Amino acid sequence: MTGHHPDTLPYNHNIGKRVKEMAEVGVSVKDIFAGIQDLQNAPGSLTTFYKLYRMDMDNARAKTSEIIGSKVVKQAVDGDEESPNTWKSRELYLRSHGGWSPKTTEETREVGTEEEETESAVNALLKALGKHTEGLV
Repeated sequence: MTGHHPDTLPYNHNIGKRVKEMAEVGVSVKDIFAGIQDLQNAPGSLTTFYKLYRMDMDNARAKTSEIIGSKVVKQAVDGDEESPNTWKSRELYLRSHGGWSPKTTEETREVGTEEEETESAVNALLKALGKHTEGLV
């Protein structure tokens, strides 16, 4: 006795192979599910499909990400400084792993002493209140 309900579908290696092939090239889960329906013992529900073949999909996607990621990193690290692809690879890596965004900028400016900053803040407040600030020190 295997401990399975007699109607429980077993894992099918042919289906697993097909799932891996499609997942490696970026086919959507919906299309993978539809693409295996002609195979013997194909699951009839997405729940069963995920239960039996999720690991195949996850491993295939991880493999593809590793292959592409290694090429991007190699281009970013070893690429020609004059090539736009090198800079695109660097930007992609920094966006996805470094938290960088081209919209993220940091403004720095020179400020005076603490006393000058305090004076400037007081003058700004007085000005906002409509008070005359000329001649104040």
